[in-house]
Amino acid sequence: MNLRSWCLLGLCLLWAESMVGQRAPTGEQILRNVARGMEQIRDYVVDVEAEVQMERLRVPRMQAKMYFKRPNKMHIESQSFAMLPREGVALDPAFLLETYDVALIGTDTLEGQKTYKLQLAAKELATRLRQLHLWVEERNWTILKMETIPYQGRILTVTFRHALQRGGFWLPREMWVEFETPHREAGERRSDTTRLNSPQWEEIQRPLRSGTIHVHYTNYRINTGLSDEVFERKEPARKP
Repeated sequence: MNLRSWCLLGLCLLWAESMVGQRAPTGEQILRNVARGMEQIRDYVVDVEAEVQMERLRVPRMQAKMYFKRPNKMHIESQSFAMLPREGVALDPAFLLETYDVALIGTDTLEGQKTYKLQLAAKELATRLRQLHLWVEERNWTILKMETIPYQGRILTVTFRHALQRGGFWLPREMWVEFETPHREAGERRSDTTRLNSPQWEEIQRPLRSGTIHVHYTNYRINTGLSDEVFERKEPARKP
């Protein structure tokens, strides 16, 4: 083989190496990158304020304190926040990895940023949300958007805006939640009786409303050593 052939072979090998380096990561690798950015967070407390606009419902501005502890424990200190979707208000990527099979289905652009679009499929039938779509940006490995369709219920879309917190952690500073109720013909009945005991069936028995919720997160206190007792459900005191 002459010198020219060796040079061409070398260039081909370099090109092949660069193509391997540019190959898109798998969906699981992407979500692991997100989880890695939060693995040093054991718990946090944050003040939240929400503005709700829901059809057939008038709700004043709500304020509360939210407690989060890994793995996937969350408590909101305010009864008025019952309508806030747990799936969006405190996303735990490590829990998502355990609960869902993850696949990369493409790329997209959100707010001028390239994002990876992931599809998550629940590993267990009992999981309330069977499928999710996540949009993840690679600059800080944060989730910019989540979208899901609860079983025969509302379409739920959650978008996030993050800020760098003390300790170098990227956490949400704003969240927009949008509920969209699919149109139903008058008199239409829910005839599926095969999952009467499933969480999804309980979901669709509730009155469905469309609307939006805008949430502000302020004053994060990270790794304060929260006790598990904070997250235990306490029964209301009975009157004698």
